[in-house]
Amino acid sequence: MNVRLAASSVVVLLLSHYASGQQMPLGVNETGKPTQADTNSAEAFKQTLMRRIVLEEAAVRRAESAHATNVELSKSYMRLGLSYSDAAQWDRAEAVMERSVFLLRHASGAVGDLATAITQLASLHLLMRKFRDSEREEQEALRLREGVGDQLQIARSWSELAMFYLAKQKYEKARDFARQAEAEFVTNGRASALDRITAQFTLSEAVCALKECPSVIPLLKAALDEAKAALHPDDFPLGLGTYLLGYAYWKSGDMSEAEDYLKQGMAQMNVQLGWGHPAYLRALRCYAQFLHENKQVEAANVVERRIRQAEALVNVHSIQTAQGIFGANGLR
Repeated sequence: MNVRLAASSVVVLLLSHYASGQQMPLGVNETGKPTQADTNSAEAFKQTLMRRIVLEEAAVRRAESAHATNVELSKSYMRLGLSYSDAAQWDRAEAVMERSVFLLRHASGAVGDLATAITQLASLHLLMRKFRDSEREEQEALRLREGVGDQLQIARSWSELAMFYLAKQKYEKARDFARQAEAEFVTNGRASALDRITAQFTLSEAVCALKECPSVIPLLKAALDEAKAALHPDDFPLGLGTYLLGYAYWKSGDMSEAEDYLKQGMAQMNVQLGWGHPAYLRALRCYAQFLHENKQVEAANVVERRIRQAEALVNVHSIQTAQGIFGANGLR
């Protein structure tokens, strides 16, 4: 899986308006018991991530020793910061991303790179619940992009602002920015599939939060079809899209369709995040809520045990930092 493809989509999941967590993890078979193969696959993915971090740390040291340009060195820092974020190492991620932005502020002709680095830092600050920092950074990036006049990059700022307002539970603003971004991504030939998919996911969550969940089901199906056509089968947005579709069915009252999609989505998400990433834990909690609501108490208890097992695999402080984004009124 290309973890870079997961970054913005993980943000969408973590910033969603619904309860913490979701359903049955991959790693839960039809009897409700965790399977060793699935547990091993999640742990193997984390080990791969840790090895990548070691390599990227070494790459940063080499770039520093070689006196690389500010732009080259900043990119090495940003890659490392994204990997720290993937591993839920928030403080380390923040430090190296801030270094990346600092270097670009002192590089000539790097406005586009600077805007991108600032948005990555803003996304991290959103996960860390540093809302004021995140909003200030997103607004700065938008101004930089407007100054350049690149409509695609401007639309990317709209998409990122939509995620910010989703986190702030300002759903109308989130919906409006996501619609603006999606409209540009659909017509702009330089937009990527991930641009469109992320905007559509964010739009669907905002609209669903406004109690219009049935209307987003066709949008999510279209986004999921594009993800299947454009991405690798193991890429995170496929699992996330399947999961979100199940959530939309749930909140539309179709419990049968909801359960099928929720199970499939969690199975795919488990491979990349099942080692205990906060996004995965939120997904599990939401699924446990679904099972309780669907009168499947024993299955819900199994999922809640899985949550406790997953929590034991990660740093407690990191989990609390990510979960702090959501208050009790985040349940819908």
